[in-house]
Amino acid sequence: MSKKKPKPKPNDVIIVGAGIAGCVLAFHLATADRKVIVFEKKTREEMGPDWCDSVEKEAFSFSGIPPPKGKEKKAERDHAAILSPDFSKIIHLDSYNQWIVDRKLLHERLVGMAEKAGAEFVFETEIVEPMGKGQWVVGVKKKDGKVENARLIVDCSGEERILGKNIEILDLNLKLPETDIVDAYRELHKVDSKDIEWGGHKIEQNVLYYRYGYEKGYSWLNFEDLEHLDIGAGVGKGFSNRSAKAIVNDYINSNKEIQKEKLRGGGGKIVVRRPLTLVWYGFMMVGEAAAQVLPSMGFGTGSSMKAAKIAAEVALKALQRKELSIDGLWEYQVRYIKERGRDVAALDMMRNGLQQFSEEEASFLINKGIFSKNDFEKLINAKYPKVNIFKQIDSMLKGISRPKLMWKMRKVAQRSNKIFSHYRKMPKEYDSKKYLAWMLGHMHLFEEIRKE
Repeated sequence: MSKKKPKPKPNDVIIVGAGIAGCVLAFHLATADRKVIVFEKKTREEMGPDWCDSVEKEAFSFSGIPPPKGKEKKAERDHAAILSPDFSKIIHLDSYNQWIVDRKLLHERLVGMAEKAGAEFVFETEIVEPMGKGQWVVGVKKKDGKVENARLIVDCSGEERILGKNIEILDLNLKLPETDIVDAYRELHKVDSKDIEWGGHKIEQNVLYYRYGYEKGYSWLNFEDLEHLDIGAGVGKGFSNRSAKAIVNDYINSNKEIQKEKLRGGGGKIVVRRPLTLVWYGFMMVGEAAAQVLPSMGFGTGSSMKAAKIAAEVALKALQRKELSIDGLWEYQVRYIKERGRDVAALDMMRNGLQQFSEEEASFLINKGIFSKNDFEKLINAKYPKVNIFKQIDSMLKGISRPKLMWKMRKVAQRSNKIFSHYRKMPKEYDSKKYLAWMLGHMHLFEEIRKE
């Protein structure tokens, strides 16, 4: 008599998306002996963008991921420098607390770590929508119509927000306006000479350069090594008619020291806004799907790593307690908002306000120290520069020309401060009425600035 085959262990967690957030989350859940399956529509070979990127050093230690080394890690930058839109001012910061990391190799490493821990990756499998039972999210539907279930479902699908946009609760399915999207693009080129200039400023090989406010966005130059230059830009959609690719190509074509062959690069849309609601019944969102990218810089890797670690810790406790309701998962919302979300929200308010300034006005504010060296240090490190801006504006109002511009900037700073304080008041425990009132409050604050 043949023995019956044991029933397969049910899935503890389904993760949609094998990006940075999905991989870090899968690694920690699988390490704790949870059955995790990760669905990804791309092939394994397509995973990871074909370029190098800045990732906060602290994000690796925070998320429990070993730091990059070997080919994955490029030469460290001595510091960063900030350029005004008109190039009239350059501010050299004291440091640059980020590693330049090969995103392709980082992705390969993270997938390998998660698989070794026991997570299952299913590539070339597209998920089209979440499956619900009452108010609970209980599974996902594949493009072929088959359904997979798990105790916890997590959306790590990036800008597409495959699951979140199909859950008609709170702001999960919010249709993001164009103003919350950045068009980003970069290319890596070989250079024939070390004597590269940008707006009359010599580009040093151990410094990463950012130009803020040009075309309502940001641009950068960075030597990856002695012979290769990374040229990139991010442009706010709905604020500029120029594409990021056009800005990058204009610089390349105007500089005879840069060889014309593109070696690596690419781009796409990036969600840059304050966080959405992160949890529901049997459901979490992590990474760009949850709007966790830094609005002022377009950095998302470090934020995704941090958020994934917090989400993993909360999910493991909830799975252990068998309490996967919004109440059981709410700790993730609270901890992320405290760790980074309230700074992101304030920076998003500042971004929305500054989009109304011309390049000439932005250059004036940088030249006059309204945005100081210390402010930019905080911006790069995802911290809202709350106090310094107010002090600078108040002192400048006493004797500076252009008082209308100063009052305009003061209003932006006041609103940014107000949204920061509002996020500090987010309910620490889930209460539907209190949270809805809080959520409508922050929506109202952002609606005010958009009406101007």
